[in-house]
Amino acid sequence: METISTLTRDSLDQLLEQLAARLEVDSSAVVPFPDFTEMLTALLEFAGQDQACLWIAGHASPDVAIATERAGLKAVEILGASPFVGHPEDILEAAGTSSSLIYMANPNRVTGSSFSLNHLNRIAQKVSNGLLIIDETYFDYFGITGLPLLERHEQVVVLRLFGAGSGNRADASGCIIGSPRLVSGFKNHYEWSRITGNTHRLSTSSLTGLDSAGKRVTRIHDEAIRVANCLTQLGLQNRITSADFLLLRVADPREVARFLAEHGSPVDSLDIYPDLAGYLRYKVQSPGNNETFLIACSRMPSETYRMADPDKRAVMFHRPGESTPRSHADPPRSRNRVAGREANPKSGS
Repeated sequence: METISTLTRDSLDQLLEQLAARLEVDSSAVVPFPDFTEMLTALLEFAGQDQACLWIAGHASPDVAIATERAGLKAVEILGASPFVGHPEDILEAAGTSSSLIYMANPNRVTGSSFSLNHLNRIAQKVSNGLLIIDETYFDYFGITGLPLLERHEQVVVLRLFGAGSGNRADASGCIIGSPRLVSGFKNHYEWSRITGNTHRLSTSSLTGLDSAGKRVTRIHDEAIRVANCLTQLGLQNRITSADFLLLRVADPREVARFLAEHGSPVDSLDIYPDLAGYLRYKVQSPGNNETFLIACSRMPSETYRMADPDKRAVMFHRPGESTPRSHADPPRSRNRVAGREANPKSGS
């Protein structure tokens, strides 16, 4: 059995230099972490000492809800008119003050909704005395990053996962990038030096295997389009996202999920989230695995997945500098979220 041991100081310094060179920032602006939930808990404790809640742009993944609860904060999701579009106006109206603590997964880890760099900049300007946390788990697939904001906003941090581009989501290690002042303070609060050899190897692989990771991302994009077209031909409603998954809208999500799991193609149910009734999430994989999934879909009873009406809510992929108008008739809504358990939705202002 392999012994789990932490890195030496020299190895840690070398890792910081490698990360800094790859991200084109100073080594004092980066701190690696071995576990996302543990790190986010510490970050929220560090930055949210005077805060009552964490404002979350869109739907929160379970690990974010867990970290928020562990940090002693209330998780409040800000939900717009469509779960598939990111509206900065919703965040600006709901979060309110300049000292707010805001978390944005860009793209969203549940629905794939996204924000442009212009959107992120506007929100960063709003929280001049707070903190904007930008989770870029799906950066390799999306391509828009908040790193340019760090040059003029000290209250912004960017989160990356080492294994996301290679499809290794089982490992939750990654790094935080922020201003040297903020990162220095966080290092004093968080035992960041507990980096294991396994995490180091994964981070090094992510830094040196850029060509293979790029080819994989291209293949996933191509496969997403192919699979989506095949599903549409079957009459199964679906949405392509700017992440590595497709969203499926079906008449009987429980039965469809059961059938697909029995045929070797498991999917995640999003039915528990507000505004996502009937939705499942399929992670796009290799051509062979995707073909297995398509064959299973073709064998499902059509009454389990065919929907009479399409979901006409807006969906949009953002590019740098884009802005998305929002009707004033659609004010933002918020709901309390506690460790993956849903509280009653309430109206926001």
